[in-house]
Amino acid sequence: MKRWSKPRAKPGELKVQYGKLGRDSPDIIYTSGDNTSGADRRFLHYMFSQGHYSPIKKEFGHNLYEELEARGYDLTTLKFSIQKKQTITSEGK
Repeated sequence: MKRWSKPRAKPGELKVQYGKLGRDSPDIIYTSGDNTSGADRRFLHYMFSQGHYSPIKKEFGHNLYEELEARGYDLTTLKFSIQKKQTITSEGK
């Protein structure tokens, strides 16, 4: 049986990964490191988990997770990470 750990993000990183928080059941976890915004983490959650609207069918369809599972993918292997761009300061010249 796999032991799930709590995913941790580096400074400036947003991360989506299957893992476990405390005693809860394993699930998809959204984390953000120092120098990131909670609003950015919530935006990432919204983009990954909301269903899409089909103007042809005039109804909402699957979200990304449901679509990936329907196509035969294992969500326990999910890992997504993005790092903020490095900014050059006047001290770094």
